[in-house]
Amino acid sequence: MLAANKKLHLDNDFDKIFKTGRSAYGRFLGVKSLNNNKNFSRFGLILGTKIDKSAVHRHLLKRRIFNIITKIEDKLPFIGDYVIIALPPIKEASSLELENELISLLGIRNSNK
Repeated sequence: MLAANKKLHLDNDFDKIFKTGRSAYGRFLGVKSLNNNKNFSRFGLILGTKIDKSAVHRHLLKRRIFNIITKIEDKLPFIGDYVIIALPPIKEASSLELENELISLLGIRNSNK
């Protein structure tokens, strides 16, 4: 699981990333990113009830995404704040598809899984 200091919690952080950050979207996920002045990257996740009404299913998806992030965070092209936005087709995605899409959206090259 991702350490608490590597997660975005404050609305101000999310707002700043949405206003001034860069964005990329795929089939299952969207990513907004912004450089930060810290020595580590931080991540936030938006997974609303439009994705699934069941909190249990949303939490499962959240754990899958944060697990993928812990595997690939040291390969990120820059240190920054990232907001991952889940899109409705995510319910049909496998973990491998999510990992490949997140690697692509974050601009990671030559990732050894």
